[in-house]
Amino acid sequence: MYIAVTKVTAPRQALERMAEAFRKAAPDMKKFPGCMGLELWLNDDTLEAVSRWESKEAVEAYAKSPMFGAHHPGAESGRGAGGGSVTYYEGEVLF
Repeated sequence: MYIAVTKVTAPRQALERMAEAFRKAAPDMKKFPGCMGLELWLNDDTLEAVSRWESKEAVEAYAKSPMFGAHHPGAESGRGAGGGSVTYYEGEVLF
């Protein structure tokens, strides 16, 4: 399993708007080949979106897809919402 963690630190109101954008994108992502799940972790000043994928290749295919562009407007120009970071992990579910 391959995991992408997108972490954004911002004021709570901005995080709520970003969380809503992730919620709206979730049904599309659920249909994307290789996507196994999406979780949102939110506290007072941080939002972490944790997506689980079958493989690194599946994440890369999503990142190159028109769907990704629709979910991340302005990403290619550097004007995307946020200013967060993405960290990738190889992982496994133990229970």
